[in-house]
This record gives sequence, C-alpha cells and structure tokens, in this order.
Amino acid sequence: MLRRSALTTIFALSAGIAGAEPITLKRGLNGELWYNWGSIAELQADPEALAVFPDWRRHLTPSMFAALSEQGFDFIRMPTDPGPALAAGPGAEQDRLIDGMIEAVRIGLDADLKVILDLHPLPRGDEVGGIESLLGNHFPDYVALVGRIAARLAELPQDRVALELLNEPSFDCEGVYAGAPPKWPAMQAELHAAARAAASDLTIILTGACWGQAKALASLDPGLIADDNVIWTFHSYAPFAFSHQGAGWTGAPERYLSDLAYPPSRMTPETVAQVIESSAARMAEAEGTADIEAIMREVQDYAAMSDSYATDDIDVAVAWADAHGVPRDRILLGEFGAMNTVFGKVQPPEWYHDFLADKRRAAEAAGMGWAILSWTGEMGVADPASPDRRLSPGTCRALGLPCGN
Repeated sequence: MLRRSALTTIFALSAGIAGAEPITLKRGLNGELWYNWGSIAELQADPEALAVFPDWRRHLTPSMFAALSEQGFDFIRMPTDPGPALAAGPGAEQDRLIDGMIEAVRIGLDADLKVILDLHPLPRGDEVGGIESLLGNHFPDYVALVGRIAARLAELPQDRVALELLNEPSFDCEGVYAGAPPKWPAMQAELHAAARAAASDLTIILTGACWGQAKALASLDPGLIADDNVIWTFHSYAPFAFSHQGAGWTGAPERYLSDLAYPPSRMTPETVAQVIESSAARMAEAEGTADIEAIMREVQDYAAMSDSYATDDIDVAVAWADAHGVPRDRILLGEFGAMNTVFGKVQPPEWYHDFLADKRRAAEAAGMGWAILSWTGEMGVADPASPDRRLSPGTCRALGLPCGN
C-alpha cells in the first residue's frame, strides 16, 4: 500500500503539465490482438512466434486499413499485448518488440486513421507478463515499460496518436463497489506520470478498474490527474446475457445460452421456454449436469429488462462527466459489441444491428466517440466474404457509416 507522501508525489507528477489538447475520436474500430495464443514462454521459445510483433501484422494488408478510412472510420484502437515486452525486460529484445508496436501504429497512420495504441495484456496466471503479474509484483516494471512506449510514440504525429495505459484493469472491484480502499487510482496516476514525463504532448487514455465498467469510471475523481490532454474511457456490453451468449471465454450460464433476441421486448414466453430448454441441454452435455435455476434466472431476468437497459452505461458516464466538468467529447465508449455467431449459427442480423445502433446512437447523442468490437471473429463486424474486410450494408447502417455510398 502506498503511503500518503508517495501518493502526493505521484499526483503532483500527474498534474497539469501538458499543454496540448486531446485528439478527437469519433468513429472507431477495435483491431486484432493475437493469432498466436501461446504462453509467453512458448512464444519466446519459438524464434518465429515473435519475429513479427504484433503478430496480426502477418495477416493484415494496407488495403484493409485503407478500407476502414474509406468506410467512414476515423480511428482504430490497436490492442497490443505488452506481456512479451515486459517479460523480456529492458534491452534489445524489448526495444525490438516496441519497434513492432510503433510499426503497427504507422500502418494505421498511413491509412489516414488516428490510432490508439491499447496496452491489452492477457490473463496468464502466474506467468510474468500476464495481467495478474502486471498488476502485482511486476507493476514497477510495467510503469517503466509504459514510459518507454510513450517515448517512442512521442516521435509520431501527436495530433493523431494516443496511448491507452491499460485495457480493463481486472481487479479492485471491492474498491469500486464494496467500499474498500481503492488501489487503481494511485496506480493509474503512476502510469500516467511515467507516460507524461516521456511524452509531453501525447494524448493519454484513462479508465476505471473492475474491467473498465462505466460504474468504475464513475467512481474516479478525475481531479487526481489534472491533465487536460487525457480521454476517459469505459466499455459497455450490457445486457451481458445478450452480448456474450455462447461466448466460450465466459462462465456459466452465459456460455451455454443462444437465441436470446434483442431488444428484450422481442422475447416472448415461448422464446423464453425454448432458450431455457436448449441452453440446459447444452450445459448438461458439456458438464454432465445443468444448473436449471441459474439458466432460468438469467433468461427470465433478461426478458424482463427494459429495452433502454443497453444504454444505461452511457448515461452513467455522462452523469459523471457532467458532475466533474469533463467535456463529453473527452469520454470514449472504447468497446461495445455482441456475438453475431453463436455455436456456429449466425444470429438474426436485425438483433445484432439493433444492438449496435442503440449503443452507437446513444453515444453520439451524448457527444462521445465510440469504438466497435471487433474487426473479425464471433463479434466481428467485417463481412467474411470481403477480401478487404469491409462491412456489410446492414452493419454500415447500424453504425451510421457512409461506407463509400
């Protein structure tokens, strides 16, 4: 735990020393993370695994990035795992990995896009470089790494790049919701101070703890980092039962759900019964038994939700910004999206498009920018048939994009 004197020093370093204005972010897309999901030890043991970093550069072409700009996106959020660089430690290998980050940013800039370099660690248990170690014993090393990355970003056009210090800090929920002494505000201030010391004019993106939720953002005192050149971000996947139905990386019962319609008012009693039955059968097949009560509760609670529930997070962020005098255009809905393919079955597109449209319209009406998740995959917006990963006309309409029309 940091002592008061240390906190005072950190907040002083974070105070308004930046004269630049933050970059303007309106319509964005979340890019790729890893194609190679090995442990860091496995990546380091394979000379080819980290030869190109980030490894998604092997799969993307300049024309794909150019197509984003042509369709109406003005920025891309580039998730980049800092774990391998943290594990490597200061030296030539870490410098080479940072070079790869900068090269990736340049690809976006060359396509006339603004770029957020999003430091996006993965859960890796006890392994050095995972988000657990980064928020734990190796936090001082991460602070130093953030400073080195910021210094390299300072070489690029400062009106077109931003650094997101940490994606979805996966801890401190007790500090947000249970009244425990919060840990993340002081840690974020330390990260901010390191980045700002290295890059005086770089836009820095800040967030709340507990997975970057809107309520976690609303628990922060923005005055602790008195810097005008920052953007505050949050993520919104509510209603979670809809957005993450069938997602294999979630827990039960969401990972076994399918055919939940959006908005919730589309859920008839017959649909509710069918979803409960099919989800229970799926869970029983996978685990040998089904928690019927948990499935029933999840599905029935979802069906009873107001259709406006999906935009409540945006209202929370707006209320916080207005209460603290934070301009709304310095708030970013950094991630939102939903599964559009569940258990190999494409969901009715009107459900998916209505969900995207509701989130997007609410964010724009509030005066904040947004970034949809993600480019490809089960939550992907790209048309699988498009060689340049262009969006379908329906997805373009849902996101309010001209898409060249």
